Amino acid sequence: MNFNGNRIRFTLSNGVRVLAESRPDASTVSIGVWLHTGSMMESPQEEGLAHFMEHMAFKGTQSRSTLRIAEETDLLGGQLNACTTKDHTCYYNRVISEDLPKALDLIGDLVLYPSLLPEEMIKERSVICEEIAMDEDDPESYIADLLTQYQFADTTMAHPILGKREQINRYTPNDLLRFRASHYLPDRCVIAVCGSFDENVLRSEVDRVFGDWTGKSCLQPVPSLQVRDGQFCTLERDLEQVHILLGYPGYPYGDSHLIPMEILSSIIGASASARLFQRIREELGMAYTVYSYHSPVEGNGTFCLYAAASPDNSADVLREMDHEMKRLASDGVSQEEFEQNRKMLRISFLMGLESSGSRMMSLGQAMTIRGMEYMPENTLKTIEGVTRDEVVELAREICSHKPSLAVIGRHASALEGIL
Repeated sequence: MNFNGNRIRFTLSNGVRVLAESRPDASTVSIGVWLHTGSMMESPQEEGLAHFMEHMAFKGTQSRSTLRIAEETDLLGGQLNACTTKDHTCYYNRVISEDLPKALDLIGDLVLYPSLLPEEMIKERSVICEEIAMDEDDPESYIADLLTQYQFADTTMAHPILGKREQINRYTPNDLLRFRASHYLPDRCVIAVCGSFDENVLRSEVDRVFGDWTGKSCLQPVPSLQVRDGQFCTLERDLEQVHILLGYPGYPYGDSHLIPMEILSSIIGASASARLFQRIREELGMAYTVYSYHSPVEGNGTFCLYAAASPDNSADVLREMDHEMKRLASDGVSQEEFEQNRKMLRISFLMGLESSGSRMMSLGQAMTIRGMEYMPENTLKTIEGVTRDEVVELAREICSHKPSLAVIGRHASALEGIL
């Protein structure tokens, strides 16, 4: 199996890095323009600006109105979008192969030449505040932000990606211009491409669109941050369910523990056959939603268990979550359970390789955050080489820390002291 296709890698004279993977059998091409900037890179005076900048890119450029951006997006297939995370911002599109030049031109215009009109910024402030409100209305989503603020207090990791209303409402176009001047720079940019394309066209179009971009970054690298153990935070809400999130220290993006961590998460809560799902939902019938996840970012990571239950059942559900983690650490896993979950991860990984969009995302993320070329065969080799002992040892390491706990719902503080 050819995992890497035909790889093409080059760097423009201004420092923009380009990594492309040719898949001649495809009829489309996925493109991502990645900026090594996110909420972790913001100063306290810049909270929310990375996400605000992403929004404003779609509100008109020096040569395109908001309507024209929307019309061109629709004509190219309607796949244009963007996302802001803790450690990166990505503008991406998927188009038919012949439209690669048009797609690069459009994304380049958004990234390089946003108009940042005051009247558009006023409107977008309201939109972002509505997005913040929507996030706060979704306790399953909001509880992760709540816990992160306590686990990483007084660090940039605690910055909410969306920002805070009071700051969003104060920002001016000059604030965005200053942010762009220090964060939107060619040596912080990676262009990732995967699909069917002509190499000569790709090289010439990337240089045409991004070649004149100037500037050099002076931002400091993101430091590794320690997760604070044993934090307890609550938010009283008159809800039908109590939302519970247990948080443990995890591992950063690129760490050698990530694959064993994915297998551990699969065993404890990331699948329908997982222990938490089978015990809390299937055996006890105490919750509809219960799962685990590992969230790695640059410099750190967290491992979490989530459940939502009625107020009457919430204490028992929390005890079961804690018990299952400790049982995994003390009793280990059978070889059969381990191999089943390792196989599930292998299948999921191989299926993901079929998607050009997924491969583009992997290429861009690895190069942006670690400056390394993503090699799927190394990931597969790691999956196949993980041992049961590694997973059990990882569980013991995680359980050696006192978990942090976030609770949203009625009488949320009543869960304090259960662990």
